[in-house]
Amino acid sequence: MPVLPDIDPLRRHRDFRVLYFGQFVSLLGSMLSYVALPYALFQITHSPKLLGLLGVIQLVPSVVGGLFGGALADTMDRRRLLLLCEGGMTLCIGLLSVVAFRGALSAPLLIAASAIMAVLSGFHRPAIEALTPLLVTKEDMASIGVLSSFRYNVGAIAGPALAGLILAKQGPALAFALDAVTFVAAMIAVRSLRNIPAAPSSARFSLAAVQEGFQYAMSRQELIGTYLVDIVAMTFSMPNLLFPAVAEAFAGSRDGGAAYLGWLHSGIALGALLGSLTSGWTRSVRRHGLMVLWAAGSWSALMIGFGASHSFPIAMAFLIAAGYADMISGVFRSTIWNQTIPSELRGRLAGIEMISYLSGPMLGNTQLGLLAGLTGVRRAITISSLIGLAGVVGCAGLLPKFRRYLAKER
Repeated sequence: MPVLPDIDPLRRHRDFRVLYFGQFVSLLGSMLSYVALPYALFQITHSPKLLGLLGVIQLVPSVVGGLFGGALADTMDRRRLLLLCEGGMTLCIGLLSVVAFRGALSAPLLIAASAIMAVLSGFHRPAIEALTPLLVTKEDMASIGVLSSFRYNVGAIAGPALAGLILAKQGPALAFALDAVTFVAAMIAVRSLRNIPAAPSSARFSLAAVQEGFQYAMSRQELIGTYLVDIVAMTFSMPNLLFPAVAEAFAGSRDGGAAYLGWLHSGIALGALLGSLTSGWTRSVRRHGLMVLWAAGSWSALMIGFGASHSFPIAMAFLIAAGYADMISGVFRSTIWNQTIPSELRGRLAGIEMISYLSGPMLGNTQLGLLAGLTGVRRAITISSLIGLAGVVGCAGLLPKFRRYLAKER
């Protein structure tokens, strides 16, 4: 049985390789801002509740961007859409870095920048998701899911680790500036693509086109399952925006925790990277629905342990194991999507997918932030994750077709 991930698509498809590594560089920069923005907000406000509310503030723009960005990805030149989004993100984060260097950051400004980036990301991600399957073959789909997870996980390890060092030594301004530079690198990569297929759909951008995507998604229980299970697990068991408060608690200092923060943000990705590097076995598994349920339930169970941990090494062990489970869930969800969704609907369904995997963490951070204000940060994570585990078990009973879903033979 193969163990290592399949990298053959990178060898055989030049445009996929260029896009892949361009987004790799951009991801590293985005992870710097991902850590720096809530850190800067917490240093200004010292409010776990506001960190949690940042999730809802990001969710609404992400939903809007995902809905309409998915429809645009099915009807317009995807390279142009990617360049417009990346240009907008470069401008936004670049301006934020200038303000940070001048020492003029404020909570309203950070929240506004976060909302703008969420909108642009909502248009950007469906374009990437819709374009990628057209640059490879159908036989590559499972391998593409693993490679995408590998890219994300390496970025999610290296980015936060570097962010922790930058924040401890230089502050958020440099992190934002480096992010802007990596967006420029991603734009260069997109412009160098040679053979981008035209949008496969003749549909015009409209509300009816958006509705068509939703109707298809709701007609397939295997798709509903991938959305619902992930939303439930992440809504009750995703504490990433509370990491600044957790890091401060481990550091034992109101102004400390930057070094712990980088490790906490990297912990989930470390486990996911381990999953990516040993993911060869996933190609021989056909019970994809059952695997998503198992992995999502494991995520919530491990987050119960994370919340109950008062030792930093033990807490990190739970985070790493949870990251492994999340990666397994992501691989099988991605394969289900790529095997069951028609090409002409791929952009719109990618938008729905994005909403599903963003809404859970964003809603989860909000409710965890509010609960933390009542019970304390660690206890809130434990209590909420217990609810998440029960919810995943409930989904298994409510969605029998999803639970029994078998992958198509290759």
